[in-house]
Amino acid sequence: MKRVLWLNWFSLLALAAILLSACGTPTPTVAPLPTEDETLVLHALYMNQAGYSEEVLQEMAQQFHADNPGVGINFTFVKYDELHDKIVTSAAASTATYDVILLDLIWTAEFGHKGYVIPLDARITEEQKADIAPAIFDAFIYNGQLWAFPFLANFQNMFYNLAHLQAAGFDGPPATLEEWYAQMVALKEQGIVKYPYIDSWNRKEGLVCDYVRTAAQFGGDLFDENGQPIMDQGAGLRALQFMRRLLDEELADPAALTTDEPGAMNALISGAATFNTNWTFVRGNMLDPEKSNIVAAARTGLLPTAEGVAAPAGTVSGFQGLAVMANSDKQAAAWRWIQFATSAEVQQQHLESEFPIWSSLQNSEQEQEINPDAGFYATNLANAHHRPKVAHYPEVSAIIQEEVHDCLLQIISPEEATAEMVQRINALEE
Repeated sequence: MKRVLWLNWFSLLALAAILLSACGTPTPTVAPLPTEDETLVLHALYMNQAGYSEEVLQEMAQQFHADNPGVGINFTFVKYDELHDKIVTSAAASTATYDVILLDLIWTAEFGHKGYVIPLDARITEEQKADIAPAIFDAFIYNGQLWAFPFLANFQNMFYNLAHLQAAGFDGPPATLEEWYAQMVALKEQGIVKYPYIDSWNRKEGLVCDYVRTAAQFGGDLFDENGQPIMDQGAGLRALQFMRRLLDEELADPAALTTDEPGAMNALISGAATFNTNWTFVRGNMLDPEKSNIVAAARTGLLPTAEGVAAPAGTVSGFQGLAVMANSDKQAAAWRWIQFATSAEVQQQHLESEFPIWSSLQNSEQEQEINPDAGFYATNLANAHHRPKVAHYPEVSAIIQEEVHDCLLQIISPEEATAEMVQRINALEE
């Protein structure tokens, strides 16, 4: 691998001054220079639910330390649903608990608006920007500034068991959403599986993602171009009706209502389910003979759209970036770690784990060899829809989670749930 050059500590301190002056936050006390026998330790917050595994990240950290003997990385791994509150708590401290944090694209507006993280524009080259798809790069821009550097090109795909489909008389995956429904009906009627489909529909952020993705499969979004909720009509309403129908007809496993993404994946790779719509981390696990019972039958495909929708696929983005906390006293070293971890040279070593953020790697021969499904990935990625980028996103998400989950529990109808969402989200602006 092409080694990342070591910055001397005087350069690091200079970079810290530049970054702090750019964001306009009070200057935290700068960490003292390490002696030859000391190591400055960066504290990084990451999730252990999807994305790069703990093992891969620890490997990256060891390599970074070998290149930069004066800097070590100490990871804190938490569930995705714990990330936001831990970051907010760290931001409220006089000195950050975490120097580097994993930033979900949905927090870009909130964290940028509140000054929790520092803008990175001065550190980014035009060459870097040109090699990252605008859909990924722009997800971390708010008010014209970049608040995190893209790290994980996460988006949902269709993962399925080809052997199940062939046993039911199908040659391959569905081309439309209607065909997908018909395949699920056939799989159940023929007794191939009890529940053909599994997803993570517990009352968490993942439920919002799946609702956005299903609306995308119907050719639309939950919010209009002005950020106004419109899920009580068109694609948003049809999406929730479809999700409810799958549960009512026992095509979707009711366990989905209490399952997270790894749990849904486990149902697929155990052979219990035929279909799982999930994030990119599934592919590596379903092809691992130590974890999966369906290695030979495991396939990745497009997320089919409804008849009449022009797009060849519809999915949801879950892009994540690495950001530097504004109250960290190790900002220059934190940025150095981000440069390393997000670099094409490092991501090239882990193509079997995740789809890279760099377009040049996505289209490389090496990626095609390692991931024959890269073409499906590229098409799904090109048709990814986003959750709304609003400063009060946590409140919006909580409303959607509650109403959608109540609908799927058969407490209220799709029509009632979507009407309630629109009314309650609009009330946030009053």
